[in-house]
Amino acid sequence: MRRFIAFLAVLAALITGSALLAGGAQADTGPSTTRIVTSDRAAQGERVVVTLSATCPAGATIKVDVTVTAANEDRIAQGSRQKKVDCTGAAQPVELRVERNPIGAIFIVGQATATTVRTVCDDTDCDVISFDETIRIS
Repeated sequence: MRRFIAFLAVLAALITGSALLAGGAQADTGPSTTRIVTSDRAAQGERVVVTLSATCPAGATIKVDVTVTAANEDRIAQGSRQKKVDCTGAAQPVELRVERNPIGAIFIVGQATATTVRTVCDDTDCDVISFDETIRIS
């Protein structure tokens, strides 16, 4: 019984030590932010040009994947685009030309939903954050 208790004590110490070491190896991928600044209809509704303001730690990279979804009468216009950028540590513009899915409707001026998936990576780790926001296509 004493050996079993000693074994549990050693096992607990190893697990605790591993958890502490893993916490120290976390990547410097935050804080990061993205915000859609503009969304402009282009090419007669074939695309929406989305401009984001992205902030992430200098030396990291950020990949943004934006999906724009909008109603056009009784049909749906939707398209996605992704772009990878090197982080400067300050807010920087990122422009994406979101092409519509050809089986859907064209984009029209008005309200839409933008889903942004932000992946920020450094040499050791990546953080992925997804969120939706209501935008206005102009």
